[in-house]
Amino acid sequence: YAQAIHNASPRSAGVFVAINCANFNANMLESELFGYTEGAFTGAKRGGKIGLFEAAAGGTLFLDEIGNLSLPMQSKLLTAIEKRHITRLGAVEPISIDVRLICATNANLRQLVGEGSFRQDLLYRINTIEIAIPPLRERGEDILMLADHFQRLYSRKYKKTIKGLSREAGSKLMKYPWPGNVRELQHVLERAVILNEGTVLRPDDF
Repeated sequence: YAQAIHNASPRSAGVFVAINCANFNANMLESELFGYTEGAFTGAKRGGKIGLFEAAAGGTLFLDEIGNLSLPMQSKLLTAIEKRHITRLGAVEPISIDVRLICATNANLRQLVGEGSFRQDLLYRINTIEIAIPPLRERGEDILMLADHFQRLYSRKYKKTIKGLSREAGSKLMKYPWPGNVRELQHVLERAVILNEGTVLRPDDF
């Protein structure tokens, strides 16, 4: 969805940069987002490194799993959004930024605000437009459409001659509740394609 928003926007000629906030601890995430200068910390690369805010200049920065941010990191992100500049780790001069920010989370941010683990002012800043995406189990035929997409994708990747899903396999996928949503469906289809030795995916493949 974030990529589609970027592609359909006036910023489509710019770069689309994505990062999953859950994959980094607070210090690593700060250096990834804001960049750093040479010698800013032990192991800092020679010459430093630009951050993703700079890398996404003129384009879109997608922060996935933003609900995983620590409170100190939330504060730094809020400052960057409000002032529209960042400062690389180890530097003193601010750098102006021009990005569209898209955020996603599977957490209930309003509940986290009530629990004191997410800043209310940051929620207001990133919540200009909210798109609620229903879970996969509530999206009916989308399951089959996505399954077909992933089947074709992984058939090409693994050089398989699979033509599609049987009716029975499609029915089985439609009945499953998909607690892991699209990521789970993607992984299930990849595994099925890898293990399948025929030309059609059948119920036993799942």
